[in-house]
Amino acid sequence: MKLMLALLFSFSLFGASSENYFDLLASTPKSHGIIGNHEKGEIEILLHPLSINEAETIAMERLLNKGIAPEYAWEWSRVGIIAEDQYLFWLRDGVIFPSGEMGTYDRILWKSELESPPGVAIFPYLADRKVVLILNYRHATRSWELELPRGLLKEGETVRIAATRELQEETGYHVDDSLLLGTMAIDSGILATVVPVLACRAVDPSDRKYDFSEAIASTVILSVSDLEKALLKGFLDISLPERTLRANVRDPFLTYALLQMKLRHWQD
Repeated sequence: MKLMLALLFSFSLFGASSENYFDLLASTPKSHGIIGNHEKGEIEILLHPLSINEAETIAMERLLNKGIAPEYAWEWSRVGIIAEDQYLFWLRDGVIFPSGEMGTYDRILWKSELESPPGVAIFPYLADRKVVLILNYRHATRSWELELPRGLLKEGETVRIAATRELQEETGYHVDDSLLLGTMAIDSGILATVVPVLACRAVDPSDRKYDFSEAIASTVILSVSDLEKALLKGFLDISLPERTLRANVRDPFLTYALLQMKLRHWQD
């Protein structure tokens, strides 16, 4: 059985997905980041084809033992670029865990972050320390969310230039001054993405310039006290001219930025 699985994976290892995977690792070291060392308690990425083949076989056997059909067990164990589009790589790595056991592990990588941070989040505040937020309908959660403005960096943009553009596009406000608060790992369990978060003093509101794909209903301005109450409650009812919307208040960028501002800059 093990010999048959090993032979099966020897064919899959050098398929198109795996060839592209090895090309990616060779041409762009940032695609795998730090290799890691399982003997130091880290999840180590395997780079040798035979080691990867062994990890695939072990992962497949685990799935078969769980009752997964062989065709799915094979598909869900193979190492390589599982899928990609113009924005993202979905990668599956062969790994060795701190326990010494081998297997596979998935991660998602923004293509743009191979060259620079993939995006930026902006914490816009006014002279009276009120915070400018956007009421945004998110496709992934299928819900209205009260969030910080944020977006992708365009080619050639610095983080601060992208922050200035995104703030103006999504709120109409311009940047008077900006400060890097830190970086956020959005979901370290699956996403490789680390996003810088900037605080920006917002001034001179003008017309917004939404992208065709945006679903921003309104700009919402809240005092820190009202914002904290909304975070505790988890939602906020927002009255618009035509209706009232209940928006979730759970944006991790918002909570991170607010805490950073209170701990480091708004202590009085």
